[in-house]
Amino acid sequence: MLSSGAMVEPVVERIEVACHAAPEALWPLVSDTQRLNEASGMAEIHARPNPEGGPARFLVTSKFGPMSVEWAELPFEWEAPRRLSVRRQVVKGPVEEIRFSLEVHPRPGGCQVDAEVALLPGLRRNVPLARVAAKVAGKKIADGIRRLDDELAGHPLTPDVMLHDKALEAAVARTAELADEAARVWLDKLQAMLRKGSDGVVTRIRPFALADAWGAPRRAVLELCLAGAVAGLLELSWDVVCPSCRTASERLPELSALEGRAHCPLCDITFSLDLDQAVEATFRVAPAVREVTEAVYCTGGPAATPHVVAQCVLEPGASATLAVPDAPGRYRVFARGGGLATVKAEAGQPAVAALTLTQVELTPGHVDVAPGGAVTVRSEGGEARHVKLEHLVWSSQAATAYEVTTVPGFRRLFSREALKPGLGLRVGRAALLFSDLSDSTALYAREGDAAAFRLVQDHFDLLEDCIHRHQGAVVKTIGDAVMATFITEDQALAAALDAERAFPAFRAAHPASAGVFLKIGVFAGPCFAVTANGALDYFGQSVNVAARLQGAAGPGEVVAPSSLVAQADLDLSGFTVSPPFTPQLKGVSARLEVVRLALVSGDPTGSTDASSA
Repeated sequence: MLSSGAMVEPVVERIEVACHAAPEALWPLVSDTQRLNEASGMAEIHARPNPEGGPARFLVTSKFGPMSVEWAELPFEWEAPRRLSVRRQVVKGPVEEIRFSLEVHPRPGGCQVDAEVALLPGLRRNVPLARVAAKVAGKKIADGIRRLDDELAGHPLTPDVMLHDKALEAAVARTAELADEAARVWLDKLQAMLRKGSDGVVTRIRPFALADAWGAPRRAVLELCLAGAVAGLLELSWDVVCPSCRTASERLPELSALEGRAHCPLCDITFSLDLDQAVEATFRVAPAVREVTEAVYCTGGPAATPHVVAQCVLEPGASATLAVPDAPGRYRVFARGGGLATVKAEAGQPAVAALTLTQVELTPGHVDVAPGGAVTVRSEGGEARHVKLEHLVWSSQAATAYEVTTVPGFRRLFSREALKPGLGLRVGRAALLFSDLSDSTALYAREGDAAAFRLVQDHFDLLEDCIHRHQGAVVKTIGDAVMATFITEDQALAAALDAERAFPAFRAAHPASAGVFLKIGVFAGPCFAVTANGALDYFGQSVNVAARLQGAAGPGEVVAPSSLVAQADLDLSGFTVSPPFTPQLKGVSARLEVVRLALVSGDPTGSTDASSA
């Protein structure tokens, strides 16, 4: 850092921008500092890890007005949805420090954004240059805020884009052929975005975030993006997401490039990859359709971690205050490099709760505080660290790898996407369905191979229809058995009940099916995703239990945990539910209470009590 010599006052440029948007509508845009800097016409940055360590995670090279500078980028500090600030310690350049802050205030008819750019010149001879740089930056930021406000009013700035119209039209037509009707409804909006969206918008497309912005079903937009990736409209990639900051530490072109562990330089933690948490599917416009520059304008900011409600840099021996949201809820405090404490915001609790941060932990491990109160953190460590207050429960917009692989279209269109051989990635909770046909051996003996095989294939079609209708995917078929996976237990149980409801009509249409009934087991729990026979598969005790529950089902029955059935928000009309019982499941030592669900109409004759499997 440059020597300051005689004390020189900072150069400060203040701006005030009156906006038409409400504060809660504008905050997500202005707090997206990548987007704000792009809209402001700020220079692209080039970042690399900071070899010195400490709270500054990156060294950044860029232009700031007329100045070429290199700075150590400290973590942003903010209190959502009101204010943010950042401090940049210059290591090469004519100033010593760059500071930026922004606050959003409500006003009649909208809101006002107050922003401030402050430069520390260091030497007096650098004051004129600092004044020019601050004024230029202030004007650009004011213009960027106005552009984002105009975008909310329905008048977005149309960037200059390099489109290949014929390739775009062909890819759109092919996408329309591949996508189902529910997904095709949103194709025009996707095409418009690819034509007119900024480079930043079209180079990291998150289908669930897009669906939420459009008011569209998430699964429909995900399926549209998958179809677009096959059609050459988009490209699919896989982001490795830190479980703490929720930002992507790495982007990979295919699942086979994943390793079992990853490191986040922002949080300074190494973590195992969970397929349902740490791997997210994202898309970008295909280069053959539109040429883009994947420029980086900022390394952080509140919008990059929307689950974080407050963040600050805590110096050694100092204290900091993290504002707790007004809404009751469960939160946690996290310190970079480790250190966790849970926070429960509940009426009747103290207005302020206190934590102490040592080099290795936060104590106590849990505090209670009133909504709208504060958590103070006092540092007893020997180095500066950034500390954040984040939601424990929040609505994620990540299309995780596990959820994407439950989409039937993915398994159909991306059958070659699989994990590297020998790698198993954990899935925190998978909902599983196993089905089988009763008396299928007698069916082949009675009807002959050709007729029996045809009936089995037709029954696969029935099951696939029920599974797909409830947003599940068939993992594999084994003989006349089916294994399927779903995101939620309700979906798996609903598919099982639908299949049992449809089976009497299926039997009536297939005279050869006399004596043949469906037996289904449903279970949910952790498992591992692997590649088997060139395709994604799952193994582990939860898979074993689901298969054993299917074995415990009698003809025409669904067997599932009693807790699952009791909590399911489903129509069980037409089914009898047995008293809970505990079957002896081969290879499963844990005791599990389950129930049988049997269709009242079309009860199978000769049903047996399959209480063990």
